[in-house]
Amino acid sequence: MRVVVIGAGATGLGVAWDLALRGVDVVVVEAHEVGVGTSGRFHGLLHSGGRYLVTDPNAAQECYRENVLLRVIAPNAVVATGGYFVKKYGDDDNFERRWTHQAEALGVPIREVPPAELRQALPMLTPDIERAYWVPDGVLEGFRMLTMLVAAIQARGSRLLERTRAVGIRTESHRVTGVEVEGPDGHRTLDCDAVVNAAGPWAGLVAHDWGIDVKVQPSYGLMLIFANRRMDQVVNRLKLPSDGDIFVPHQEVVILGTTDVAQPCPDAPEPDRLEAIRLMSLGAELVPDLGSWRVLRGFNGVRPLYEPSGLTDDSRTVSRDFAVLNHGDRDGLAGAFSVLGGKWTTFRLMGEVLGDKLAESLDMRLPSRSADTVIEAHRTTQATSRRHPVDRGALLCECEGVYESDLDNETASQTQMRFGTWFSMGPCQGTFCAHRVLGRRSAAQFAQEMAWLRHEREHGLNVVGWGSNARLIALEQATKAQTLAEDLS
Repeated sequence: MRVVVIGAGATGLGVAWDLALRGVDVVVVEAHEVGVGTSGRFHGLLHSGGRYLVTDPNAAQECYRENVLLRVIAPNAVVATGGYFVKKYGDDDNFERRWTHQAEALGVPIREVPPAELRQALPMLTPDIERAYWVPDGVLEGFRMLTMLVAAIQARGSRLLERTRAVGIRTESHRVTGVEVEGPDGHRTLDCDAVVNAAGPWAGLVAHDWGIDVKVQPSYGLMLIFANRRMDQVVNRLKLPSDGDIFVPHQEVVILGTTDVAQPCPDAPEPDRLEAIRLMSLGAELVPDLGSWRVLRGFNGVRPLYEPSGLTDDSRTVSRDFAVLNHGDRDGLAGAFSVLGGKWTTFRLMGEVLGDKLAESLDMRLPSRSADTVIEAHRTTQATSRRHPVDRGALLCECEGVYESDLDNETASQTQMRFGTWFSMGPCQGTFCAHRVLGRRSAAQFAQEMAWLRHEREHGLNVVGWGSNARLIALEQATKAQTLAEDLS
């Protein structure tokens, strides 16, 4: 059986992994590069389910079960930090009662924490905390997981076509027989028995190309990255999910999230400075000294929420659960499927449910194996390199410790290099290392990739352009224009 999956984010790769384990021949088609959409723009939380106990109990149960499972099958991409839900004096007592009741009813473990234990673990938190609960939150290393999934899928014979856009489908007797794509090799048709729309925020547009109406509600969220890891556990505000109510430690940084703004289009908007200032003030309700923390950058990610009833102005009311649509049953187009909504934490489950529906529709007995198959670590990432620095060539990125040998693969895309090494993602935001790393490209490729990287880094810096960041922006502009003489046109 041959299946084409459209979209190489967490959902698409999760689908491809589950299908590949069933023995299916899979081709993943990605219009850009792996993880450039929602999957590369999230705060890194491995959900315990605690955040949705009251508002979205089904999603809460799924998150907790997958949280436990991912620690077993993907230990190299999961950090078991633990987390806390903290209630300030004056926060809703009724919400706390409902939250603790739902935790018990749904089987999500929580533990009330003595004030002394909380102060020892997180001394930077406001003293204005009435109660706190421990939950099994964690951190999901999204970049590493994406890299591991790609390697695992390819090791089983499936293919990934990046910079290749799906532009239509071919059908025969109302059944999908192929997917038309355009990419580096020109226009061609990929023959298949089924096609899966896993395009995240763009899933509605893909379905539209098939002549099908799918209601996707894009919702963007602004997140701020702080330069130093000042906390080692996730911190959530114990109230209805809202803006600026969660801190997530990630690698050497801490991420504050997030806003939730419904929008009509799937592309992430430019981050807004006034929104960043507002997010800082909300975060300071939990961390009073937040204004003294150095902000590295801000970024927007777009949630691909599924709203069957149509677009809404209040995206916080839309479920965080996922849906799998069989367009043969729903729309009379056999062999076409869509996977919509969901969380990074539930990517594997989404793949399993899709795989079950696809196998059933094709009358094939192909049981899922993704729940008990370990996703191996990708051996060539910087995080797993064991070579001594003297054997690794010149140091290219001081912030993240990236050496020449960490970039041995000359054919790797810029996104793949950044996911594998984190170059340009440290305190200097690529001001110096971008030139060293991308200078290994051809002249034409260097100019194109450098322009894109400078733009991407700058709009994240500009949104938090106060204090030391204002000086870094001036240094970056001077370095680019004077020292490196880059083309500013």
